[in-house]
Amino acid sequence: MDPDQAVRDLMARLCDAVARADVDAWCACWRDDGVWEVPGLGPVRGLDALRREFASQRAKLELCIQEPMFGWVDVSDPAATARWYVRETQRARTGYGEELLGCYDDLVVRDEGVWRFARRRFWILYRGPRPVPGEVFRPPPPAAT
Repeated sequence: MDPDQAVRDLMARLCDAVARADVDAWCACWRDDGVWEVPGLGPVRGLDALRREFASQRAKLELCIQEPMFGWVDVSDPAATARWYVRETQRARTGYGEELLGCYDDLVVRDEGVWRFARRRFWILYRGPRPVPGEVFRPPPPAAT
């Protein structure tokens, strides 16, 4: 697969894992020494810490959909940098709905043919309430590969 497309695919797989609250699939997108920087959380370093933090944060939400709006990828194989602008719709288990707009600055590295996040830094551009009063349904299972 073309490296640019492989990095875009990685982003899509991560967003899918977020939507499905699939901790294992989310962690599969990261290097063992990955670093996640989110205002108020970070930096979270290493796969074990990433797993704990994502599982804890995602468990608070009955709905969390990340929508990549646009972005770019600059490949310098075996690494790439990327920037993604995202919209995230959330509903906490308490019923409170929220919308975030922001951007991720990413460092992605290819090891043994597999592209994974080495570092993700999230910049919050907007955060505010968003009514999400409807019914939340169970997400789909992982896609067959």
